[in-house]
Amino acid sequence: MNRKENSRRDPTPRVYDKKSGEYRPVAGRQEQNAPGRKKYATPQRRSEIRRRRRRRFLLVFYILLFLAVTVGAVVVSLTVLFKIDTIEVAGTSRYPADVIIKTGGISKGENLFLADTGKASAAIQQKLPYIGTAKVSRGLPAKIKIEVAEVPVSGAVEDKGKYIVIGTNGKVLELAGELPKNCPVIKGLSLAKAEVGKTMVYKDTSQKETFESLTAAINTNKLGKITEIDLRNPSKIQILYDSRILMNLGLPSDFDYKIRFAKTILDEGGIKENEQGVLNLSVAAEDNKTFFDPSHTVSSAPSSQSSSK
Repeated sequence: MNRKENSRRDPTPRVYDKKSGEYRPVAGRQEQNAPGRKKYATPQRRSEIRRRRRRRFLLVFYILLFLAVTVGAVVVSLTVLFKIDTIEVAGTSRYPADVIIKTGGISKGENLFLADTGKASAAIQQKLPYIGTAKVSRGLPAKIKIEVAEVPVSGAVEDKGKYIVIGTNGKVLELAGELPKNCPVIKGLSLAKAEVGKTMVYKDTSQKETFESLTAAINTNKLGKITEIDLRNPSKIQILYDSRILMNLGLPSDFDYKIRFAKTILDEGGIKENEQGVLNLSVAAEDNKTFFDPSHTVSSAPSSQSSSK
């Protein structure tokens, strides 16, 4: 009876010992259940542990395999595939296509995705000043496209027997020995520094603002045939149109309105193609009127021309 009661109270597994004729605890069981020691692992638990280890191993293996395949694909694409076989130049420029391509620094045989398109674009715009914009883009499977656009010419400043050709982007386009064809002469513009391919440095900030505002108005309104821009008198800005009509713009303000007014008169035949004279636009913005003097003298009796705003 005592043996049965003890077995009920003590759940520790026991085994019968033939020599002593008694039941004794399984060897090592008490030590395993002692405080601070690991519990006894059942066969089911050991099986679960093995499955978990196998899953972790497979997960790590598949991750490493994926990385190896990815790296291999990248290496192959950068060394074997996507080699540039075509470089195309589009747009209008005075520079030959082969010069533009060579300046960009991208050549056939390079990898399409390793080609530095930003650096190529900057090099073309800096080393070929007459190119205002150069967009370099990739095209699959192995093509580079260079789209260029020339910067319009604002005019040229004579300096020590040479002409500093200026673009509408404010950069020096060229130092020419003679005045380029169809290029306006700029008088009264003082420059502190002028290097080809770089932005001009002006001596006078206010003169810089006047010049840039005036050339912007001329280009926006597409007034061509400008042969001279005179900035010598800051209160009497003048431009010479087609070597025959001197336009007096007065103070350096409202250039856009004044130029648009003058172009409307020319387009509508207000001044004939064979006429010469002075077109006074100095008060056009205030009075919506301008005066044309065919005798080249403001004191003579003017003939009035007006146009709606």
